[in-house]
Amino acid sequence: MLSRFYLSIGFCLIVASVFSQETKVIENNPDYEFQSEKRQQEQSTTAVKKTYAYQPSWHFGGNLGLSFWNGGTDILIAPKAYYSVTPQFLAGFGLTYIYSSSDDDFGKYSQNSFGPSVMAAFRPVPFLQLSAEYEGLQTNGNSTLKLIGAPNIKNDYSFWNNALYLGASFVSRNVSFGVRYDVLYDSSRSVYGSAWSPVIGFYF
Repeated sequence: MLSRFYLSIGFCLIVASVFSQETKVIENNPDYEFQSEKRQQEQSTTAVKKTYAYQPSWHFGGNLGLSFWNGGTDILIAPKAYYSVTPQFLAGFGLTYIYSSSDDDFGKYSQNSFGPSVMAAFRPVPFLQLSAEYEGLQTNGNSTLKLIGAPNIKNDYSFWNNALYLGASFVSRNVSFGVRYDVLYDSSRSVYGSAWSPVIGFYF
């Protein structure tokens, strides 16, 4: 009885060893003529890494500003549309409207500026944007100089101003913030008080 028991155990071990070797050969040798169901499933399922071509797209955003100071008000509305030609290069256009007024003891003025802009931007890295933008503004306004003991001096004016801005901005998700410099700045005609100006943009 004991010998038959050991013989049965030995036979089972031999069968198990042969089965495990066959399974190992089948799973590691794709050219083996017999394939288990598991191997067939492995070979019939192929993981393919898909690559997608970049799709250019439109984005919309712009700048919005509102400030109040001693007797003065400044309002900036500048919607823009951007076209992402590549992940690094953007081009776009926009409109700019600026209202500015002031009234104090020395005089007062009120003016409106309106005009188009075109821009191009390059992002060497995702968080940095280098830009160049042309903006032309038509400005119409009037001013009054208050004189003590003499009639006030009134003046109506209208002029066109060209500006070319070179800028650098940091980009975080849908918001950019940085500075720009007007290389064509003319203090007698520009609606801005300095050639340098901050830039805060939003993209959607």
